[in-house]
Amino acid sequence: MPVSQAPPRRSPRQSLATKIIFFVFVSTFVTALVVTGISVHSTYAFLRRDIDRSFPAALERTSERLTNWLTDGRLRVEEIARNERLRSWLLARLNEDPLGEVSAGLDPILQEELSHARTFSSLVVLDAAGRVRGAIGTDAAPSEGLPPELAGSASATLRAVSLGGGPIPVASAPLLDGGGRKLGSVHGIFRRDGLATQLRSDLLGNTGNVTVVDTQGLVLTASRQQGEDRVPLQDLLGNDRPEVREFVAADGRRAIGIAKPLDPFGWNLVIHQPFDRAFEPVYSVVGRILLIDLVIVLAFSFAAWKVTAAVVHPITALYEGARRISQGELEVELPDTRSQDEVGLLTRTFNDMIQRLRKDRHEIESAYERLQEQSDELQRANEVLEQLSITDGLTRLHNHRYFQEHLTREIKRVSRTNEPLSMLVIDIDDFKRLNDRLGHAAGDELLVRIARTLNESVRASDLLARYGGEEFVVLAPGTETEGAVNLAEKIRTAVAESSFILDDSMRLTRVTVSIGVARYAGSRRDFFEAADKSLYRAKAAGKNCVMAAEEAA
Repeated sequence: MPVSQAPPRRSPRQSLATKIIFFVFVSTFVTALVVTGISVHSTYAFLRRDIDRSFPAALERTSERLTNWLTDGRLRVEEIARNERLRSWLLARLNEDPLGEVSAGLDPILQEELSHARTFSSLVVLDAAGRVRGAIGTDAAPSEGLPPELAGSASATLRAVSLGGGPIPVASAPLLDGGGRKLGSVHGIFRRDGLATQLRSDLLGNTGNVTVVDTQGLVLTASRQQGEDRVPLQDLLGNDRPEVREFVAADGRRAIGIAKPLDPFGWNLVIHQPFDRAFEPVYSVVGRILLIDLVIVLAFSFAAWKVTAAVVHPITALYEGARRISQGELEVELPDTRSQDEVGLLTRTFNDMIQRLRKDRHEIESAYERLQEQSDELQRANEVLEQLSITDGLTRLHNHRYFQEHLTREIKRVSRTNEPLSMLVIDIDDFKRLNDRLGHAAGDELLVRIARTLNESVRASDLLARYGGEEFVVLAPGTETEGAVNLAEKIRTAVAESSFILDDSMRLTRVTVSIGVARYAGSRRDFFEAADKSLYRAKAAGKNCVMAAEEAA
C-alpha cells in the first residue's frame, strides 16, 4: 500500500483569518499613530510657547525681587557697622583683652540690631584678626566659623558662605574707628527661609524650581529643595539675551530652563524644570489617545476574528493545539467533531497522541523527582561537611582556617573603603597549670564555657574564632582602637565575673583572660604582630588586663 505524502506546510500568514485580522489591525494602528502624532505635536507647541513666555517673565521678576532684597541686606549691614555703641565696645574690648574669648556684653547690642533687621537670621562680629567676638542668631552657628577672607574685606560685600545647612549669602561691612582704622567686621547671615521666599514664583506652577548658583554652577539655594547640588550653566548661558533652552541636569535627567547673571553679586539666577514635568500634559494626552486607539484596535480585531472564526475554527484549533505542544504544554484536549472527514480523523488521532505524551511525561517527571531528592540529600551532606571544615570541634566556634579566610576578605574590603578594622587576641591566664591540676577533661570543659562567655559578649558584626589551644581571636570591623579596647574590657570583665565548676569537687573556679588589641594599618603581618605584642604586654603587666598596641599595626 503506497504511503501518502503529507500536505505541504503553510505559513500562518497565508491563512484567510490572519490576513483579515492583520489588515484591520494595521489600518487602525496607522490611523492611531497619525492622530497621536498630530495631537502630541500641537500640545507640545502650545506648552513650549507658554514656557517661552512664562520663564523669562518669572526670571526678570525674581531677579529684581532678589536683587532688591540682597541689596537691602547689604545696606542694613553697613548701617549696623556705623553703630557707635558697637564700635566703642569692640575698641574697648580689643584694648583690654586682644586675645579674649567671645563676650556676652556684645549680645544686647547685636540682639537689638537683629530685631530691626528681619532679613538676617544671625549677626556675627569678627575682630581684625578674623576671630569671632560676638554672635547672635539661630539659623547659622557662629561656632562653625566664617571664611577668613570675610574678615579682610575693606568694603561692604555680598558673598556666599558654606555653613551647617549649606551655602548661604552673607552681607559684610568693615568696622572702623573714628580715625578710619579697621577694628573688625560685622556680618549678616541671611535667613534661609527668607531667601527661598524671594525665589518662589507664582508663574511656574508646582514643579518649576528657581535656584541661585555660583559661577561654577554650584547651587547656593533653591525655591524647592530637590536634592540638586549643581546646574550645568554652560548649557544655559552664552547669549546676551536669556532664552529658554533644553539641557541635561546633573542627575542625568532631561530638563528645560533659563538663566541670567545676577549682577553685581557674581551669581547666576536659574529657572528650570524637569522636561517630563514641564511637558506632562503631552504625556497625558498621549496616554488617553493610546487608550482610545487600543480600544478601537481591539474592537475591530475582535469583529474580524468573529467573522473568520466560523470558517477556519477547526483548522485553527488543530494549529493552536500543535503550537502549545511545541511550547511544552500537554494539557491540551481538542473537542471531538464526531465527523468522519479528514479533520475529524485528524482531531481524534491528535488527542490519542496527546494522551501518550502525557503518560510519558508523567514517568519522566517521577524519575526526575527521585533524582532531585537524591541531589538535595547530597547537597545537604556537602553543606554539613563544609560547616564542619570551618568549625572548631570542641568549642563550636569558627576555627583557625575560617578566621584566616575571613581576615583576607576583610582586609580587601577595608583597603577599598578605608574603614577601621581591629583585632583582639585573647589568652586564658594560667591555663596549662589549671589543665595539669584538674585534667584535660576539665580543661576542655573550661574552653567550652569560655567560648560560650565570649560568644555572649561580642557583637553581631564581630567574628569570634578559636585561634589555637587556649587562644581566641575576635575580628571587629568598623571599630577604631578605642572601641576595640572597650569591647576587650567587656569580654575580660565577663570572664572574670564568671565562675566555673570543672571537676567532681563542685568547687567554683575563677578564670581570667589577658587581651591584646591592635588596629589594621596596611600590613597583615604587622597586624598580627602588633596584637601578639599587646597580648605579651598584658601578660607581663600581671595578666587579667587589656593592652592596646602602642602604634597602629
